[in-house]
Amino acid sequence: ELAISVDTVSVYAVPPRVKNRTAAAGTLSRITGEDRRKILRELQKKKQFVWIARKLNPEMIEKLEKANLDGVSFLYESRRFYPNRALAAGFLGFVGMDNQGLEGIEFQYDNYIKGEPGWFIASVDARRRKIMAEGKGFVEPSGASHLVLTIDKVIQYVAEEELKRAVLENKALSGMAVMMRPSTGEILAMANYPVFNPNEFQDCRPQDRKNLGIIENFEPGSIFKLITLSTAIDQGAVRPNDIFYCENGAYHFRTTVYHDTHEYGWLSVSQVLQRSSNIGAIKIGERLKEKDFYSSIKDFGFGEKTKVDLPGESPGMLRPVSKWSGLSMASISMGQEVSVTALQFLTAVCAIANKGVRMQPYVVSQVINPDGKVVLENTPKAVRRVISDKTAEFMIDCMESVISEEGTAPLAAIPGFRVAGKTGTAQKYDFAMGRYSDDKYVSSFVGVVPSKNPEIALIVVLNEPLGSIYYGGYVAAPAFRRIAERTLRYLRVVPEESPDSTLFLMD
Repeated sequence: ELAISVDTVSVYAVPPRVKNRTAAAGTLSRITGEDRRKILRELQKKKQFVWIARKLNPEMIEKLEKANLDGVSFLYESRRFYPNRALAAGFLGFVGMDNQGLEGIEFQYDNYIKGEPGWFIASVDARRRKIMAEGKGFVEPSGASHLVLTIDKVIQYVAEEELKRAVLENKALSGMAVMMRPSTGEILAMANYPVFNPNEFQDCRPQDRKNLGIIENFEPGSIFKLITLSTAIDQGAVRPNDIFYCENGAYHFRTTVYHDTHEYGWLSVSQVLQRSSNIGAIKIGERLKEKDFYSSIKDFGFGEKTKVDLPGESPGMLRPVSKWSGLSMASISMGQEVSVTALQFLTAVCAIANKGVRMQPYVVSQVINPDGKVVLENTPKAVRRVISDKTAEFMIDCMESVISEEGTAPLAAIPGFRVAGKTGTAQKYDFAMGRYSDDKYVSSFVGVVPSKNPEIALIVVLNEPLGSIYYGGYVAAPAFRRIAERTLRYLRVVPEESPDSTLFLMD
């Protein structure tokens, strides 16, 4: 259980019936912990009903009864309680004082969770005191429905723990991690850091309550080369055996010079991804027509919401071709001039892992009414085919090479399993200076495992890691490995090959 309802007691008063308001305010303040002056102001109002304190522990009843204050009484109310405190808070959300959903799943499925209030007709006097109930016009309140999530509590805990470790070790501003089953679209975990306690949401900063995985936009950088290469191969603009000259690290393109982190000469398509060559990606992008590239990016799901069943999702940013500059093809090919969310990008990678078919992501699998009947069910739903299964297979092979010693992410390797993935290290755009920052980055790693028949797909994103080592292969890939390895053990996925026992027990 991630969210439950518990009984509480709320204290109210009928001010005209309170005899000594000053003394009563002092007594109520000691019992409830509320401010005495605030209580006194309420008792001095010319009303027939005022709240003194809401949703206190039921143990308060005995103290209230002993106080025996005229005009003061209590009633039972239900209160939302999150037994795991901060666990999964980002997507669970929270409720207000009257149990109305305010954020997250609590808001998205509020109509199912809250049930329907009952009502009856009664005769009342001038002070609205009930004289007698009428014999007709009575409706029983309906109970709340239960939600069954695709989120796995254990996997969610692992993701949050390892994400926190990665953020703190690299002194990043924040981090996010999302895990999904590529073949179904089921979201197994959605972690943020920093976190907040939904039981005390009013004490948390608004920015800490964001569900970063669907709200936070970032330029993807090199992980977007997966989309560039997939498009070029699928549209026949590039053949798998083609090679590209990468200009020894500096490419003069129109008015700009683009650089690689290393000086590369001739690279194959697979090596462009393996070494994460910006110049290679740009030259591959040059083989594409702008409208065709744009159409493919849209097919992968960018520039629009994934329509996951969570509120507040961002569509990211993808400008129409009419607003592209002469440098846009080059910039977009290497992951600039476009912004994405973590869930958006993971969904696109899941399409590659799922033989080219993009699935609809979701977090609620069933809604069950109080009678145990399933009233709503989400099942795997294919959105569209974005690339051919042959292209998808080639891309997975290329992504496997990224994890090799010659690639940018050997630290993502999981002994016993074949891993396919891609690193990203994107410079953040500094709007104040009107250019890309020299020292602020978004570092990421996205991957699937086992690569040929993936059980899980996972993206890890760190915002502004500090230090001289900030590349995605060094800061995000290790977090991917730890989360994925622990998840595979928990799911009892059998290794594809016998791992070296020493390596398997490291870390």
